[in-house]
Amino acid sequence: MPVLFFSNSGLQGDLLFSLFSQSISIPWEKACIGKQRHCLQHYEAIIIDCWQIGINNCYKDFLSDLKKIRHPKNILINFPADLPNHTLEKLRQTGCYLLCDSNVSQEKLIQRLNTAIHSCDSNHSDNTQTPLPLTRREQEILGQLTTGEPNSVIATRLHLSEHTVKNHMYNIFRKIGVKNRLQASNWAKLNLQEEKI
Repeated sequence: MPVLFFSNSGLQGDLLFSLFSQSISIPWEKACIGKQRHCLQHYEAIIIDCWQIGINNCYKDFLSDLKKIRHPKNILINFPADLPNHTLEKLRQTGCYLLCDSNVSQEKLIQRLNTAIHSCDSNHSDNTQTPLPLTRREQEILGQLTTGEPNSVIATRLHLSEHTVKNHMYNIFRKIGVKNRLQASNWAKLNLQEEKI
């Protein structure tokens, strides 16, 4: 299935679309947000360029358009790094995954986007909140997971029961949209340091 990239028309959107379609080898399509008329469920993921939030005073219109996009993999990129927390929370409430802000490097953007497209769980309901942030304890357990140790060793190291570690693992997998320990470990290596609370 193709991935749909929403951006305003113009050089910014065209350059990003060219970058993505050349760097991530899956079929891509581009449209302006609010103007896509096709069935969105036929797409693997919806990638939404949010740079215009900081440029124009169109935040309310943009948020309204976001709420109309119903897809289990709505991924927001390139949002202004200095957005206030209440604005970020409103974006999360639309059911979107806030992947990376405008300060992230091109290489990191491509890595994160590729990981998100291929590892987000497509069985999420439309009302799913953004998978981030993880709690401090979840981040700690996810960090331990990257060592490859079994739950029993992680539990001993963190002075927890094995059952508690297993419950945390289940919640972590659900929040970051992965299905196994290897995917979670790869996700952690790409995202954990930047996402610490």
